[in-house]
Amino acid sequence: MSRPNVLIFGLGGIGGIYACILHLSGACDVSVVARSNYEAVKSKGFRMVSDKFGTHEDIKFAGVFKSCEDAAASGRKFDFVLCANKALLDAKPSLSDQLKPIISSETSIVLLQNGVGAEAPLHDSFASNTIISAVVWTGGRVAAPKDGQAGVENFNREGLTIGVDYKEGGDRAAENARLKAIVGMLEKGGSECKVVDDIQSERWIKVIWNCCWNSLTTVSRQRTSTFFLSSDEALPLCYTIMREVEAVAKAKGLTIPEGTVDRLIKECTVVKAGLPSSMLFDCLAHRAMEVEVILGTPLKEGKRLGVPVPTLTALYTIVKALDYANLHPDEIVL
Repeated sequence: MSRPNVLIFGLGGIGGIYACILHLSGACDVSVVARSNYEAVKSKGFRMVSDKFGTHEDIKFAGVFKSCEDAAASGRKFDFVLCANKALLDAKPSLSDQLKPIISSETSIVLLQNGVGAEAPLHDSFASNTIISAVVWTGGRVAAPKDGQAGVENFNREGLTIGVDYKEGGDRAAENARLKAIVGMLEKGGSECKVVDDIQSERWIKVIWNCCWNSLTTVSRQRTSTFFLSSDEALPLCYTIMREVEAVAKAKGLTIPEGTVDRLIKECTVVKAGLPSSMLFDCLAHRAMEVEVILGTPLKEGKRLGVPVPTLTALYTIVKALDYANLHPDEIVL
């Protein structure tokens, strides 16, 4: 019986780490869609540097493709597609449009992305396919090229909270079997996976964190540590943001344990060096930011459910303006 075929879509920091973990598992054949670093990965392989997984200098993937169309043209049928690309709900083409060439009736889609709201468009586009969603608690970044070879660094920690985003009226036993299969491969590669039945509650707990730290580091252009020092109002503002998003999640009927906001605040404030964010780095590099999945969906849900979100509204509007300016530099007049 042939081994499963897994495709990683998005070979950045997180995608690169999980491509390597699955490759090291020996349990599947791993292919990658490497858009910006295709030539380097194709010709020189890939490397990972990690305190947890060790250093691996010359990883050769089963397939290296420029696009999903190229992956489909290879004739491979993919059992799992792991999406580690940036979560941009308003992007054209959409994620669904990009994935269509490689999705068969047997393909399960696994999201390794920030934010909330990304599953719904996939269910609409691929109604018969299993959608697995993961909250990523992994420190990862693209490594500086070494002799022209691309790679990633895994730092701080590695781990996933993962579960099925069950489709309405679907066969839960079959969907759970797909989840068990991908978790087994990840764990064989050394990944730490926490499997949950209610993945949306876990995703919203993470977005309570992201709504606060991603937005504040971006608008202030600094790490959390110096933001806290900037005024007596800094820390109370963090609580206000998190409480608004928590209220939206609870209004949706999701399970947010008591003390979640206090725990998330503490986990950040004890980091003396402070935390930057991927949104800050994207803003400084004039790249598209994940505004909608981190701020936009909680804002829209708050309005839909009648939950007041004035602070979140202000943050969304400011970050959205920064995003617009980055993407439309010719329209900015000073």
